[in-house]
Amino acid sequence: MSSGIPDYEQRYPHWRRNRLVFPLANLVCGLGFNLAWPFVPLMVRGLGVRENLETWVGNMLMVFYIVSFAVSPLWGGIADHYGRKLMVLRAMLGIGISMLLIPFAGTPLMFALLLMLIAVFNGFTPAGVSLLVANTPPHRIGSVVALAQTGGLIGHALGPALGAMLIALFDQQHRIFWVSAALMLSGGTLVALFVGEVKQLAAGPWRVRWIGGLRDLLAVPRIGLLYLLGFLFMIMWFGGVTVITVFMIQIMEARGASAAEEAFWVGAAAMAMAAGTVIALPFWGRALDRTGPARVLVYASIATVVTHLPLLFIDTPLQVVITRAAFGLGAAAMPTALVQLIRIHAPPGTDARAISYSTAFQFFAMGIAPFAAGLIGPVLGLRFYFALTILGMAGGLVLWLRAVRAEAR
Repeated sequence: MSSGIPDYEQRYPHWRRNRLVFPLANLVCGLGFNLAWPFVPLMVRGLGVRENLETWVGNMLMVFYIVSFAVSPLWGGIADHYGRKLMVLRAMLGIGISMLLIPFAGTPLMFALLLMLIAVFNGFTPAGVSLLVANTPPHRIGSVVALAQTGGLIGHALGPALGAMLIALFDQQHRIFWVSAALMLSGGTLVALFVGEVKQLAAGPWRVRWIGGLRDLLAVPRIGLLYLLGFLFMIMWFGGVTVITVFMIQIMEARGASAAEEAFWVGAAAMAMAAGTVIALPFWGRALDRTGPARVLVYASIATVVTHLPLLFIDTPLQVVITRAAFGLGAAAMPTALVQLIRIHAPPGTDARAISYSTAFQFFAMGIAPFAAGLIGPVLGLRFYFALTILGMAGGLVLWLRAVRAEAR
């Protein structure tokens, strides 16, 4: 058969249906995960923690992301040898079943242990991206992945609002995890019934090789730099959400705002970034297909730096909201560009493992960002913390551009 679309339809027979199913599954799972997650501090307080609440919650989240960091490459290796759909189901159904258990926690320690169980299965979004990238025609990857991520982001944005309405219905607030579990299991069921996969399996048996597998991948040109950029970006993306919340509260306290005003502006800042991302992703998806992920990576990195610079001097809540919206609009394509470039540069048959290591470092970034801000903020201020993250992202971009130019010579 001649080359062109018919060839792609033969090689990727499930991509059109996957394109329709994954946005819905990600929306349902994103809604389920974020329905309860923002209210974890309230749940811990409801279990009897009255002093040092921020320490309890900070330590819980740090351990959560360390566990996610440790297990993500192991799941990626299994995906390379046994299939990527299996890993999507592992994440969605595993998280859902774990969430069913959380309402039975009677103490803060048991609550923390069950959160760690969720961390073992964490990562339904990167698992889904890995499946889509491997089962979508190359000229369609950008738009398909962007659409799937848009569904998840809509769920992320709507989750806290729905959770705030539902949490009042439960006498014990951590029972809201039952609703989250139902949504996660529904998303997993959609994937199980309707998502297809043409397996592309690595040769040989699967072996546990965390350090060895990472060492092999870091020997591949550009992979290490892509991991670094993903880590730095995630510090400013999801890792920065709680930091921005604290920054907003500081601004509002200085203005003598009420608790209701604080809640409004904190929510507005979170919604602004999510809304900007949802609006921008379809446009960035087409740009990824047309111009390629390498250029988009540079654009998104520059946008990340530029949209964070105002945080060094702005002092009103509206300015923070505008800055977060601009960040979402300008940098929305960064995760997709990173995944595409990692798959391009990874050795054949190791793309899921390579993506999983990137995910692991990003999980670590999500945990280290609020922890680092908590150390730096009280001493030097959050503006100094923002300056460090800006310098880090700019430095990573410079290293990437140098590597590209060196290879072009």
